[in-house]
Amino acid sequence: MEEFKKKIKFRFQLCTMYTCSGTMLYFLLSRFTENVPDFSRGMLTGLLVGGDLLAVFYMIRCFVLLHDEKKLKEAYIKSADERNKEISKETMRTASVISLMCTGLAIIITGFFSKTVSITLFLDMTAGALITVLVNLYYNKKM
Repeated sequence: MEEFKKKIKFRFQLCTMYTCSGTMLYFLLSRFTENVPDFSRGMLTGLLVGGDLLAVFYMIRCFVLLHDEKKLKEAYIKSADERNKEISKETMRTASVISLMCTGLAIIITGFFSKTVSITLFLDMTAGALITVLVNLYYNKKM
């Protein structure tokens, strides 16, 4: 249980770092860049606010777990449940494959319209595939 509590504390710290660094990076880049289209600035602001809200929500959840032993125990039992772990693994595996396939399809379609977008999607797909392979290798060695 103590190990699970450390994991929750670490997640809380990660959310704090994400919120602070993301906000700081956004405002620094906003200050030093000019001529950013309003549409792009609005999308970036929405992404920042949405990400920060999710992180703050998760931080509150972690805070509650760290200060309520009963809820911490329930969360530990839920996280240690083998059925939930298998469902999560299969979900992520399937979602990763579908995401890569959709990105590949988008590369083909955008190749007819914009070379820049097509190359960007290709690089995104390559990074996603590389991350998937590296994570797979890591867990194959770990387990």
